[in-house]
Amino acid sequence: MKHLLFLLFLALGLNLSAQELLGQEFWPNGSLRATRYAEGDRVHFITYHENGKVKEVGCFRDGHRDGTWKQFTDQGTLLAQASFKNGERQGVWEFRSEGDKPVGELTYRNGVLLHGKRFDADGLVAANRTY
Repeated sequence: MKHLLFLLFLALGLNLSAQELLGQEFWPNGSLRATRYAEGDRVHFITYHENGKVKEVGCFRDGHRDGTWKQFTDQGTLLAQASFKNGERQGVWEFRSEGDKPVGELTYRNGVLLHGKRFDADGLVAANRTY
């Protein structure tokens, strides 16, 4: 059992070391403004509001947007969530208000816009459109 735990911790340590810090930027007040790190063939980034809350996260693969990207208000509320695959827009993109209410939704497949929705102040669908 001891050996199994040792191997588990060793594997976790190797996994963590696979991330390579590429750079950081700081706000004039000294708080972190942005950080970039590599993990395999992907370059991840995180930007921060001046108050230290996360502003945006995303990543690139081979110079193209890839995976889930998110944007947040300076209070931490999710404003937008979008997905990319090899630089192409993909899946359902969600947009929210600063009050955390749904505002809109776009659906993409292979970079092509298929469907859009707009929501009213109560979160009900106010408009629907297929492209």
